[in-house]
Amino acid sequence: MFLDMPAEVNVPLTTYERLQKYQLRCRIDTIFVFSTSNNLMLGFSQYFLKFWEEFSSALRHPDSPDWFNKEINEKLKKDLIWAAPYDARFPQVRKQRQCFAYYVDFHRCNELMGSDYKPCKFFQNVYKDICPGFWLEKWDELMEEGRFPAKFDR
Repeated sequence: MFLDMPAEVNVPLTTYERLQKYQLRCRIDTIFVFSTSNNLMLGFSQYFLKFWEEFSSALRHPDSPDWFNKEINEKLKKDLIWAAPYDARFPQVRKQRQCFAYYVDFHRCNELMGSDYKPCKFFQNVYKDICPGFWLEKWDELMEEGRFPAKFDR
């Protein structure tokens, strides 16, 4: 009865181990990405390594003492982690109306103030944080067709 059981049990990798494996794979990759900022062809692995060097403390081992380092946590809060702030107009748990309102506010801001107006980016950050991607794709499609159910000129 006990002889039929496997000697080893396959335990899934932890998130940290998966990230390390991914980092190793990205170092070997030869996929090229075109950088519009400096018009150079750079490998994806170089982009990943740059990100890894800057934010590797966010991907730290669960037993790492860096979890309790105040300076690292403040840097991550400031640079990497962002969430939509609380909006008293939408106290409910479901965020459909908030998603739609911020999507419309972003496009209305761009229409009225111009696409160079920096505060419009806030609305975009919020709706991208809250809205599911397939809604945004559908709404963008409706806007291109001129059938979106909101006016942006008011």
